[in-house]
Amino acid sequence: MFSQTTDLDGQVITNLDAENIHIINKTSKKFTITNASGTFVIPSKLNDTIIISSIQHQLVSLVIDAEMLQEKQIRVFLEPLVNMLDEVVVGKVLSGDLLQDVQIVEGEPMTAKKAGIPSYQGKMPTQTQRRLSYAKSGMVSLLVNTINGAIKRFKMQAKLEEKDALLHKIRVAHEIDLFANYPLEPALRMDYFYFCSEDPQFLECCKNQNGILVLEFLIEKLEMYQQNKE
Repeated sequence: MFSQTTDLDGQVITNLDAENIHIINKTSKKFTITNASGTFVIPSKLNDTIIISSIQHQLVSLVIDAEMLQEKQIRVFLEPLVNMLDEVVVGKVLSGDLLQDVQIVEGEPMTAKKAGIPSYQGKMPTQTQRRLSYAKSGMVSLLVNTINGAIKRFKMQAKLEEKDALLHKIRVAHEIDLFANYPLEPALRMDYFYFCSEDPQFLECCKNQNGILVLEFLIEKLEMYQQNKE
């Protein structure tokens, strides 16, 4: 039963606008959008990966399990996408007048490292990256997990998560400008972005690159995407 495709009724819960949120079955390449009440229907089967994406919300990725298929419905809570504020600096005593104080603040941002507080200074690893690190710790774990394929699976999942996160970042930064100059139907836009992410050079061309190079890559892929559609 779980190997068969089932239409799942979905509900997106958010304090923001729930309409036109993109729902993508990355495994089967099927996608849809939510209506005004945040509901949607997406064909799925066991272990399919579902991506919920919106410019106003944090990216959500989930894997379809047996319970979801039995109930034939899923509910997803979306968190708003909050832009991080600049770091606060320690400096002169402030007056309380914002316009005046901004002009006199000087110095470098205070960090835990500068304050002598022991803390992890690198980028926080994802759950998959932590699992991969644990799977490779110790000779016994490394040998067992290499034989049963766990390390290979974790590496593949970590790469997929990295691509999804980068794709969401690029979409937020460039979608408005890109489609203002190169129109594309709204219903096709997420399909186009995942078309970009399937390019073997996607990470190399877009990760840690300046906006102009990323935009050039997106324009080139958009021309290819439109040619394929035709």
